[in-house]
Amino acid sequence: MIRRRALPTLAAGLGAAGLARPAVAQAAWPSRAIRLVVPYPPGGASDIAGRLQAEILGAALGVPCVVDNRSGAGGTVGTLHVAQAAPDGYTVMMASPSSHLGAPLLFRNAGYDGVDDFTAVATFATGTAVVCVHPSVPARNIQELVAHLKANPGKLNFGSAGAGGANHMLGVLFMMRTGTDMAHVPYRGAAPALADLIAGNIQVVFDSYSGVIGSIRAGQIRALGVTNATRWPLAPDMPTVQEQGVPNYDLPSFSAVMGPKGMPEPIVARMNAAINAGLRDATMLRRLEANGNVPFASTPAEFAAMMQSQRQTWRELVRSSGVEPQ
Repeated sequence: MIRRRALPTLAAGLGAAGLARPAVAQAAWPSRAIRLVVPYPPGGASDIAGRLQAEILGAALGVPCVVDNRSGAGGTVGTLHVAQAAPDGYTVMMASPSSHLGAPLLFRNAGYDGVDDFTAVATFATGTAVVCVHPSVPARNIQELVAHLKANPGKLNFGSAGAGGANHMLGVLFMMRTGTDMAHVPYRGAAPALADLIAGNIQVVFDSYSGVIGSIRAGQIRALGVTNATRWPLAPDMPTVQEQGVPNYDLPSFSAVMGPKGMPEPIVARMNAAINAGLRDATMLRRLEANGNVPFASTPAEFAAMMQSQRQTWRELVRSSGVEPQ
């Protein structure tokens, strides 16, 4: 469990770093507490990420940064609330692919565009998923899995935490890139899907590294590869799916800070600099690693470009998945 403790070294480090502060913005903002909305319930991975973001911003900017959990409807309740907030830098949110790329496509009444209705402030951390199979599957690498799937079209099942989520879309992308066919079995969360994989009731999952690493080490399931484009720093000996012959297989998993559309550039620049400086703090890096993540720094422009690119990828995946908006 990540310990939620004060970050005196972080605060001191950010103060000494001399972050760029335009004179007008520094005089006017921030003059009161900042609210960081997490569109999911307390206690989960998204909530942990949001609280770490809030610690960094509060330490760097010299005002409280308060976490506001506003969950419901697949993250759309809290995300819509931020989209409708004043773009004054006092309301931002913990953003993720699920809240900004998946949910607007899967909920007819989401009420927002996850890219166009927001300001990209800063990426924060990234995780990865692992392609895992039950030991009964005669595959010890991705190419052997592809060969087995092609010899048995539609006969293997892959489980996910729910229709339209990231680990469902990873399975859809895998089938698209390899020309294979599996049946999708949605569950009410990743934990029951993993339990059924261990029991042999399903054969494949595309699940988070932090969620499956214990079962991999215990020999209950077999890992075939990580799903991001480069080897995962926390598991450098585990090959990627791409290096095993599956081209363009990458669906980034990340947490980030976004705000309402139209935030002033000086405020965005200060928040971005604060997050990036916090990601160089040794204590913060250890806490991210404990949650199965690594730092993911970017400029606002780089973050915005990634969101534009990923939106098109998610649109293609949702169309291919056959999932109908709710």
